Amino acid sequence: MRTKGVFATGLALLLASTVPASGQMMGGGSGEMGTTGMMGRGMHGPAMTDCAGMAGQPVAFGSEGPWISIALAYAKDLALTSEQVKGLSALRDAFQREALRLIGEIRRAEAGLRASSGQKPLNLQAVEPKVRAIASLEADLRLARVKTLEEGNALLTPEQQRTLSDIVRNREWMHGALTMGAPPAGIR
Repeated sequence: MRTKGVFATGLALLLASTVPASGQMMGGGSGEMGTTGMMGRGMHGPAMTDCAGMAGQPVAFGSEGPWISIALAYAKDLALTSEQVKGLSALRDAFQREALRLIGEIRRAEAGLRASSGQKPLNLQAVEPKVRAIASLEADLRLARVKTLEEGNALLTPEQQRTLSDIVRNREWMHGALTMGAPPAGIR
């Protein structure tokens, strides 16, 4: 019986730690945004690795993770002032509103694309602008996230940024320990 409880707890922690960043930054949910996963799995690729923190460099707000929500959750550990908490909360809330608006537009555009793609013979002149419009909306969504994270990063002191990076690194290690069974080389 105890083994089942330990297994269930481990599985729950594992699953909870794999929720895409988009839903976590916005305060919960599945995080599935359109076809790419707004801030989760779709944020990989050449363009995203050109930014600091997006290729693994330790910075407070990188490409993956619900950074603002994590900072707010660890406000005491980071010694955030009430003004910083207000600022980060406002950024998160504004991003959530903008993301929900853009996600709605993406879903409507994808529905239109599916309708156009279902026609035989396929009218490429009708499909191409719809594909480009969806790509533009997804780019707007990614840019909104990057801008929000930059604004959030500016609210933290260098010490708070380092502490947040350490917190996230420890969370990642815990996730790795649950899935791999051993800590990374530098932590042993």
